[in-house]
Amino acid sequence: MSKKKWKVEKLRYSKHLLKIANTILLNRFDNLLFYIDEYFKTKEIEPLHDVRIALRRVRYNMELFLVCYEKKLFMRLYYKIEKLQDLSGSVRDLDVFLENINLLKKDNVEVSDTLEYKIKEKRHNLQEEFEKELKKFVKSRTLKSFFKIIS
Repeated sequence: MSKKKWKVEKLRYSKHLLKIANTILLNRFDNLLFYIDEYFKTKEIEPLHDVRIALRRVRYNMELFLVCYEKKLFMRLYYKIEKLQDLSGSVRDLDVFLENINLLKKDNVEVSDTLEYKIKEKRHNLQEEFEKELKKFVKSRTLKSFFKIIS
């Protein structure tokens, strides 16, 4: 028998649990929005990494509290977070790849200029897509609706 992905046995909705969930998720979303704002100031690797961490924290905390919220709105927001997390992870993967290429070059290993160019191009395109989705997310009705619930 398979277990449901998010089901925490014996965790039931209560007003007390909802209050705790609202407090935690409000904090996590506030942090995420702060790091998104910081990222857009520089668009550098470290702020991107901070956004990735904040997305993970929001997503995994959301999974704990599904029982507290109307499922349709909750899942719509969850899937937006999941998409952003996937996109940021793809950008980060290419950053790591480029770092490894630079290490190889320092060790005098020949690396194709075409390969490096293609990776940079792919990273640029993914970063643009990520930024577009971040902007849509911050302005989304789904996020605003959820904030009304948890505030």
